[in-house]
Amino acid sequence: MSGNKQGIHRGLRRKAGRDRKQSGKPEYIRDNIMSIAGYESVNIGGHMVGDEHPVLFVAEMGTFFNRDVELACSYIKAAHEAGAPVIKTEVLHDPGVCLPGTGLTHRYRHAGGASVEDYRALIERKTLPLSAYREIFAFTSGLGLPFLATVYDLEGIDFLAENGAAAIKIARDNIDNVPLIRHAARTGLPLIIDAGGVYLEETARAVRLAREAGDGGVIINHHPAANPAPPEFHNLRVISAYKQTLGLPVGLACHYRGDEILYAAVGAGANLLEKGVVDDPDRNEQDLISACRLDELAAVIRKVNACSQAMGDQVPRPREPRDLSTRKALAARRPIAKGEVFSENNLKAAFPPNGVSVTYWDLVAGRKASRDMAVDEPVVWTDVAFDR
Repeated sequence: MSGNKQGIHRGLRRKAGRDRKQSGKPEYIRDNIMSIAGYESVNIGGHMVGDEHPVLFVAEMGTFFNRDVELACSYIKAAHEAGAPVIKTEVLHDPGVCLPGTGLTHRYRHAGGASVEDYRALIERKTLPLSAYREIFAFTSGLGLPFLATVYDLEGIDFLAENGAAAIKIARDNIDNVPLIRHAARTGLPLIIDAGGVYLEETARAVRLAREAGDGGVIINHHPAANPAPPEFHNLRVISAYKQTLGLPVGLACHYRGDEILYAAVGAGANLLEKGVVDDPDRNEQDLISACRLDELAAVIRKVNACSQAMGDQVPRPREPRDLSTRKALAARRPIAKGEVFSENNLKAAFPPNGVSVTYWDLVAGRKASRDMAVDEPVVWTDVAFDR
C-alpha cells in the first residue's frame, strides 16, 4: 500500500506476552490489549499523529450545514484560510440508520436553552445524498485539504475510500459495531475511534478488531460528554492512561464551550484535537454550542500550535552552546594562609567560574592551601595540597 492507504509509520512493538500476574489488569481487559500495542504514529493525509509530532488540529463541521452544500463549502474555505490542516464532517446519506416510528427523541442544548426532537426527524433533516458529499469532498481536495468523516454504514465507508478520504471516524455509539469497524479497517485507511461513555475493555476490543482487520493505524479519540461538556467531565488524565494501556496516539473531541480545554489537552498529551467550527455557534441548532467561531479559528490554531511546540519531549535537552558564566567556582572568602585547611569558613562559591568548580568541593574541602591567598582570589588546582 502507499499514500493514505499505507497510513502508518510503524514503531517498535511492545512486548506482547507480559506476565499476567504482574500486569495488574483484569483478564477481560488484558486479553483484549495484549496484541494491540505497536503503532507509534499514524498518517492522516500526510500529517503524522503521535508523540514525536506536532498536535494535529482537525476542524469539525459535522452536519452543521444541514443540507446546504454551498454553506458547507464556505465553512471549509474559511477553515482553510484560518490555517486548519484537516477537515472533518459526517457521511449521513441514509436516514435508515435510525428506525422510524419508535418514539426515540434526542435532547440537545444550544445557546437559547435546549430542544427535544424526534431522532428520526433530526436524521432526516440532516441527510444528504452521496452526490452532494462528492461535491463537498471535491471542493475540499481542490484546496489541498485532507478530509475525514464519521460513517454509519458500509456504503459510507466505501464512498469515503473511493473519494480519497484521509481517515475514517467511528463514533462512540458504534464502538461495538463489529461489521462497521472491520469493514472500515479493511480499507487500509487510519481509523479514529471515539471513546466516550464506554469502558476500557470496549475500547480495547474495538482497537483489537481494527488491528486484526487492517493496517492503516488507529487513533483513540477521548470524547468526554455531550455538548456542551463542563470542565469536570473531561478527565484529561485518561489520555495518558489510553496511551500507556493501548500504545496508540490519543486525541480529544472537544465539546467545551470555549477554547481553554484545547490547551489543557495538549498539556495532557493529546496528539490530535477535534473541534467544531461554524459561523455562528449561538444558533439554536444541534451540536453548535461548543463550536469555535470561524473568525476566531486562526487565533485558536496559533495557540494550539504554540502549546504543541512548548511540549518538547521527555528528555532534558538544553540548547548548546550553554551560557555557564554564572556557574560557581571556589574563591577565598578571606585571606588564607599557606597550610590552612580549606573549609566553609574560608572558601565561598562565586562567579564567573575562574577557578575550581564547586562540583569538586569534596576534593578540596579538608585539604591544605599550598600558598597564601588573598580575599576573592579564585582557587585553582595548584593551590590545593593533595599530600595532606
